[in-house]
Amino acid sequence: MQEWFSHIPGIAFEEPGLLLLLPALLLSAWLLRRRDRQGQSAALLFPGVDRLRDEGFEAPLFARMVVRWLRWSGMTLVIIAMARPYLVFEESVAESRGIDVVLVLDISESMLQEDVGRISRLAAVKKVAREFIARRGNDRIGIVVFRGNGYTLCPLTLDHRIAGRLLDTVTPEAVRDEGTAVGSAILIAVNRLKASQSAGKVMILLTDGASNAGGIEPLTAAGIAAGQGITIHTVGAGTRKGGLSGLHETELRQIAGASGGRYFLADGMTSLSDSFREIDRLEKSRITSPVARRKSELFLYLLVPAVVMLLGEAVLANTRLVRIP
Repeated sequence: MQEWFSHIPGIAFEEPGLLLLLPALLLSAWLLRRRDRQGQSAALLFPGVDRLRDEGFEAPLFARMVVRWLRWSGMTLVIIAMARPYLVFEESVAESRGIDVVLVLDISESMLQEDVGRISRLAAVKKVAREFIARRGNDRIGIVVFRGNGYTLCPLTLDHRIAGRLLDTVTPEAVRDEGTAVGSAILIAVNRLKASQSAGKVMILLTDGASNAGGIEPLTAAGIAAGQGITIHTVGAGTRKGGLSGLHETELRQIAGASGGRYFLADGMTSLSDSFREIDRLEKSRITSPVARRKSELFLYLLVPAVVMLLGEAVLANTRLVRIP
């Protein structure tokens, strides 16, 4: 019910002072009516008036009331029209503003271990990342891959089909460098995001090993990202059986914490999927609701019927409903 009432327009006047004429008009109507009843109105006496009435020339009471109603209603509408009324419509228009997301994926040899639902860690990451991209209809998506160095696989784009196809082509053989350069990969993603004018900048870092290559420490790179307003969520992939001991969880937590992000441990297909779904929930596109205010003038809508009423009153009062004292 409250939502229904919110769509009812308000009314305002550009010249509200002219509405003071309405009480004066009402007073005039009352005085004229009172004078007529007391027989004080000016009139000429005609002989034979009673005979005309007896022969049916007197208009019915309803017809006589119509003439008065047309006169006073028309004058009322003229005064209201002169006050320049208008309707005010206020509408909240929801606008969805996408954010920029860069996926930073570790494609080292260890990502080929098949300990995530009978498929490799990399295959699992591709599957979940494609689902994540499909859910981000309003967002620009970019992809950075890394081993001993980092490389931009896909710049920020709204063409999610292209991003998905490029993601499918990722293999450890695509990059020959040895090692895990987490810090370098973060900096590459920062360079992709820092020029963005988006309402939100997000990086999702997924790795299954500790950083052991590159020319910059991961925490230093994370601090640079935080300075650019970029949030980093980190996902540690692997199981204890598959070598989770190689994952530096403390460092990944610190990287996420430095930018206000969160760390997720993905030790199976379900937890990996849940991690990306939670990130999807945390990083929703920004929804704004600006209030649009528009006016609709009522001047002509009041003046036209007022003129019609006054003309109708003038015609009737001087023809069929002419007054005989």
